[in-house]
Amino acid sequence: MGYTLAEKLLASHTNDGKATAGDIVEANVDLLMVHEVLGSRILGVLEEMEFQKVWDPERIVVVNDHWAPASDINSAEIHRRNRNFVKDQGITHFCDVDCGISHHVLPEKGLIVPGEIVIGSDSHSTTYGAFNAFSTGLAATDSALILATGSCWFRVPESIKIEVTGEFQDMVMSKDLILKIISDLGPDGANYQSMEFHGDTIDTMKVGERMTICNMSVEAGAKCSPMTVNGHVNKWMETLAPSKKWKPTLPDNDAEYIDSRTYDIKNEPLGPMVAIPDNPTNGKAVREVSGVPIDQAFIGSCTNGRIGDLEIAAKILKGKKIREGVRLIVTPASKHTWMMALERGLLKIFMDAGGIVTNSTCGACVGGHLGVLGAGEVCISSTNRNFKGRMGHQNSRIYLASPATVAASALKGAITDPRSV
Repeated sequence: MGYTLAEKLLASHTNDGKATAGDIVEANVDLLMVHEVLGSRILGVLEEMEFQKVWDPERIVVVNDHWAPASDINSAEIHRRNRNFVKDQGITHFCDVDCGISHHVLPEKGLIVPGEIVIGSDSHSTTYGAFNAFSTGLAATDSALILATGSCWFRVPESIKIEVTGEFQDMVMSKDLILKIISDLGPDGANYQSMEFHGDTIDTMKVGERMTICNMSVEAGAKCSPMTVNGHVNKWMETLAPSKKWKPTLPDNDAEYIDSRTYDIKNEPLGPMVAIPDNPTNGKAVREVSGVPIDQAFIGSCTNGRIGDLEIAAKILKGKKIREGVRLIVTPASKHTWMMALERGLLKIFMDAGGIVTNSTCGACVGGHLGVLGAGEVCISSTNRNFKGRMGHQNSRIYLASPATVAASALKGAITDPRSV
């Protein structure tokens, strides 16, 4: 019997080199990311543990990104506690409020390495599966234990094999693909399972597109979502992490999967998708909801705030004006992405179209600041969650879509197929 990616990645980090689906194993962690939950919850757990020193200050990343800069006194105090912890513990990697969104910043800084185990104090830490890593999000107590010991227990997940073949049509993005996949699976369809992605579409996909897919796999309940290394990942590592030593991990040909799904987007073309309120798995073809009026259009987040996302939105918006009465908010995923967008003239396009460009933060996505929705307002967003009250008032409504669909909708003032503009 062969082994899946999740089994192999975990096995390579256990003392006996074994990990089979269903086993409980203790595995050594290569990198831990913590954000504001450090100052709000984890430090309290560490105090109860009578904690003294982190296991390795070079393998911990602290990021202030959710309320960046601080939106109120509470978030300011959280950031202050995080800064003090970083200083007291001598932590090497610290991204303060001028840095960007954790799940984009870590790979951008060359900290994500194929074959490693990466844990984050955030559910969308599945993003790093794009780099052939076992990555997942854990809550405050488990994150605190890793801070102190560098290891954690895992139940080895069963795996679903998802194969995607064919090329995307014009104005169709990887966001549309993952909205389709998780809608087919449902909110619990991959609960505590590994969504393992394969096929020539995945093999040729750019790094940012892969990150979008892995980021949203958790919306179907996935524990992790590893991919094999492709040429774009190789180039990424050569450019941004040239000193790192690594080798790719591959699943065995006779690996056992609990389920297998195939998407042939050439013979069964995929069009733009929209997830209607109030769940990311409520996917519909854009034509089914076309014409729904919007108040706000948001492009950004750890899901779709990368340079490729901004470029396609700018392509649609260039030389045009958004509909009167619509607020367009654009949040690049990192300071580096922000500067790239500035140098390429993208920010001017957004501003000339009537949009607002913010600093790099999770603020609008989590309803923290810089885009909070009021009662009855409708937002079309390139984020990953549209739960009730996610971006503001409990009576607001959120539709999830690709940056292309969001930009097209901002122009028309209603949900719009980007191929029509």
